[in-house]
Amino acid sequence: MIWTFTIVAIVVLVLLVIFMMQNQGQATVYFLGLEGQMALGVAMLLAAVGGAVVVAVVAAVRIIQLRSRGGAAARRLDHGKK
Repeated sequence: MIWTFTIVAIVVLVLLVIFMMQNQGQATVYFLGLEGQMALGVAMLLAAVGGAVVVAVVAAVRIIQLRSRGGAAARRLDHGKK
């Protein structure tokens, strides 16, 4: 199973490198009043990574919230048994 995920990850990485190589045209990027030029493929990669970070943070907060609720429910059940 681990080898399957490793192979899929390598294929995705190769496809990502191909995408970046084919999208080397310059793009003007604006962020918080700053302006700069960078390759279009790199700009899109940075945007995707930023989106993935936002999703990971939201998921982590949700997991922490659910674990907290689960712990509170377990403590209530323990108090009810005494």
